[in-house]
Amino acid sequence: MRYEKSCGFVVYKQVEGVLYYLVILSSNGDLGFPKGHVELGESEYETAIRELKEETNVEAEILEGFRYEFEYKLPYKKNVMKQCVYFVGKCVSEDICCLEKEVLDAKFVSLERAVSALTFDDTRKLLKEADAYIKAHIE
Repeated sequence: MRYEKSCGFVVYKQVEGVLYYLVILSSNGDLGFPKGHVELGESEYETAIRELKEETNVEAEILEGFRYEFEYKLPYKKNVMKQCVYFVGKCVSEDICCLEKEVLDAKFVSLERAVSALTFDDTRKLLKEADAYIKAHIE
């Protein structure tokens, strides 16, 4: 079994006490979070930062202590497992612009809207864990 590794961010912003999360609509129709393949010599965190900027033009400051990982078998590649690693980041620059051809849209939505709209159970679980972590660690 071969592994592919991608790293990304669950990015949040807080407006009048309400948390909003950055979601992306990919060209294959999936709604999820910005992520991408690790390049040679890159750390997981460096990959997540680069992919966030490349896909959405958003910049985030990491909320230390959160690292979430899950794996799944790629349906379109035989004998390949996808490993996904996510961090949580606070939005520090919100000039959203879809810069990659595989990203059709990117926007901040409420927790409830994101949970109901995310394509995969793994990403819904990720968001719920990230939301709980954020609420426990921000002022």
